[in-house]
Amino acid sequence: MRSELRVPAFALGFAAATLAIQPAFADYRITCESNNSRYKSCPLSERGHVTLDRQLSSVRCTKGQTWDWNRREVWVDDGCRATFNVATDRYRDSGRKDDDSSGSAAAVAAGVLIGAAILGAVASNSDSDHVADDRHTDPAYFGGRHNSYVPDWMVGEFSGYNEKYNADVLLRIHNDGQVTATANGRNIQGYISESRLYAGGQTFDIDRTRRGFVTSQVGDRNNQVRYKRVD
Repeated sequence: MRSELRVPAFALGFAAATLAIQPAFADYRITCESNNSRYKSCPLSERGHVTLDRQLSSVRCTKGQTWDWNRREVWVDDGCRATFNVATDRYRDSGRKDDDSSGSAAAVAAGVLIGAAILGAVASNSDSDHVADDRHTDPAYFGGRHNSYVPDWMVGEFSGYNEKYNADVLLRIHNDGQVTATANGRNIQGYISESRLYAGGQTFDIDRTRRGFVTSQVGDRNNQVRYKRVD
């Protein structure tokens, strides 16, 4: 009988993505209000990807300008008052039939995503030249408080290959920072925040290259994944 491939969570890097856009999870909501047009920071009880749920103020709430978020908090300013959805970091594997969201299940899927980075070590030097970050010339970038900013070069579908686990992987990054990925028939979700990638309980730095980007696991720089654009 053929045994099922089990992959440790940290073995994958960030290497997969579902081809279909999946709806955002809303695990809980938070209300944050800028009273008298003052800046207000509202801590998250559990970290995750944040989206605007309902505007409560007459002042328009614009992400990156009058509100934004990072993994620790939501902030509002200039009179923006609103409720926000938070999709937590808890492991999501839509390929599983059970509801096990921790332990070995998380390890298996996250590992597949991270492991694809192994190819980074054998990539050609010509492709590894870093490209300058052009955020300050992007009209969609609203300055240093715009933590959720995702540049155009990160948005799209990217492919990789996990040599160790013989797995083709697809990674899709949406313009709101949500990330969907798939490898070996397993799907996982994550997000971009403060120019870092978060998925499967792991954190990855992102470095742009001429054909895509390279992710490096924080705490394990030997775990790198090279992605090339396919869309």
